[in-house]
Parts: sequence; structure tokens; C-alpha cells
Amino acid sequence: MKIEKLFSMQNDLNTRIVKEHNLENSALSDQRRLAFLVELGELANETRCFKYWSKRPASEKEVILEEYVDGLHFVLSIGLDLEITTIDLPSEDKLTEKMDKMELNQLFLSLYQQGARRLTKEDFHPFINEFLGLGIKLGFSFQEIEEAYFDKNAVNHERQDTGY
Repeated sequence: MKIEKLFSMQNDLNTRIVKEHNLENSALSDQRRLAFLVELGELANETRCFKYWSKRPASEKEVILEEYVDGLHFVLSIGLDLEITTIDLPSEDKLTEKMDKMELNQLFLSLYQQGARRLTKEDFHPFINEFLGLGIKLGFSFQEIEEAYFDKNAVNHERQDTGY
């Protein structure tokens, strides 16, 4: 995964949004953290992993991937707020091995806890690793995540073009 490219693309989108919405003097870190938590909830809802009372299956893989990538936009933004533009990522195999030991509901709860607090640069590395691990746990490869991010980033720019 070309994480530097993702950070750069997210920075471009964030800069555009700040400029076009006259937010230059606004501190947006709390809004970005809350947006992450909302997107994480939407993702959990699509997986239905916590709905022990329901027999309905999870949403289609494409829907889950789109919700996942919505969360990734805010994970990257949280990193950018910490002035992080690159990070050493573990391999997919290593994340897969780690995620095999975790239960999906516990992973969501852990990400909620991390995302709800103000992260430091030191906190960010385990946070993004766990979020990427969630993607692996949901059955996505780094390549699928990256391609879906590129697609959604383009959609987000189009939305800015149309006054979304």
C-alpha cells in the first residue's frame, strides 16, 4: 500500500475543503474524530457483527468496503492533524495473523476507544495498524483498500465540485 500517496491525496482534499468552506481558522480535529466514529458505526452497522438478535446477513462486500474507506479518509485526516504523512506499515500477512486472534466486535470497540480520545503521534501507529487490520479482518486486501480509497477520493472531489 502506498500510504504516502494516500496521506497526500487526503491532504489535498482536506486543504480544498478548508479553503472552499472558509475554515482556515478552524480547529477541525474534534470534528474529524467524531466523523471517524460516525463512519465506524456505519461500517459496523453494515457488517451487522453486533446484531446477535438478527438473522439478516451482512451487506454486500462492496457496500462494506465503501463504508470502510469512508472511515479511512478520517483516519488519514487524524494522522495529518498530527503532522504524520508517512508510516511504516506491517505486511498484510502480519496483520492477517494478528487479526485472526481478534474478534470483530472487540476490534470495533477498541477502535471506538482509540478514536474517541485525542491521539498523540505515538498513539497513531497502533491506531492506523488496527484500522487497517479491521480491513483485513473484513476480507479486503491492501490493494482493494487502496483502489477503493482512490475511487472514493475522486467522488469526494466531485462532491465539492457540485456544492455537496
